[in-house]
Amino acid sequence: MKQERNFANGRFIEPANDSVTAILNPATEEVIGQVHNASREQAIAAVEQAQAAQRAWRALTAVERAEHMRRLAAAIVEAKGEIGAALAKESGKALADASGEAFYAAQITEYHAEWARRIEGEVIPSDTPGENLVLHREPIGVVACLIPFNFPIYTLMRKIAPALIAGNTVVVRPSNNSPLSAFAMARAVERAALPAGVVNILAMDHETAEAVCTHPAVGMITLTGSVNAGRKVLEYCKANIAKPSLELGGKTPAIVEPDGDLQKAARELVASKRSSRIRASFARRSNASTCTKASTTSSSRC
Repeated sequence: MKQERNFANGRFIEPANDSVTAILNPATEEVIGQVHNASREQAIAAVEQAQAAQRAWRALTAVERAEHMRRLAAAIVEAKGEIGAALAKESGKALADASGEAFYAAQITEYHAEWARRIEGEVIPSDTPGENLVLHREPIGVVACLIPFNFPIYTLMRKIAPALIAGNTVVVRPSNNSPLSAFAMARAVERAALPAGVVNILAMDHETAEAVCTHPAVGMITLTGSVNAGRKVLEYCKANIAKPSLELGGKTPAIVEPDGDLQKAARELVASKRSSRIRASFARRSNASTCTKASTTSSSRC
């Protein structure tokens, strides 16, 4: 049985206690693995290590950060078989879909690496004659990333990649239902040789996750989850006036008028979700991804 350890400060760390979460295959209800839950002390240490690593990470040029991210994307592609196998077992997805999700995670990492040349400030005319104001975007610092169970690899990189290119570091809490693929992703991070502390992935219970989210070093919390979880995140943000980024509820609803062909509408809706459930995220990138990029800096205009 696979037993996963937490990944912090560039390495897999030894368990601090006997607290583990059993991971089930939803199709068979068989226990397929266990993850060691990070202690509160380990999680806080990961935040502080991320904070220390962020000083050097932000000092790199965006182009240099992009090179690290391209190496990470290549490592994800190389590991997509391992990542996909773990994801298929823990989520019930077909192996092809799960491996495809890993590939799309690599693609979105490459996409955000291209923002290296697009993170820009502004020159603003002043009220004072002969003077201009310069707006310079600064990284926030440490971003806490809370990952859902349904697309745990694609969403993971959709949160991590924009944070990294903007000069932030991350502490990631994967879903307790599907963390095995996240730790397979951590091995890709290790192989890509990202600087220690830039990406940290730890399994946590709710109390430990709250301690991370309310740590003074965390300047932003990003969640994909339920409305109730979003309300909790907003409460966490109050502790240090951290910035929230929330994707909550909903699944692309459609309206069929009374005179519409219900059977045809159902067929078309199912077909559209099969072919474009991943591509739809890329189609929205002119709004969603740009706002994500901007929201990982201190001056967001989204």
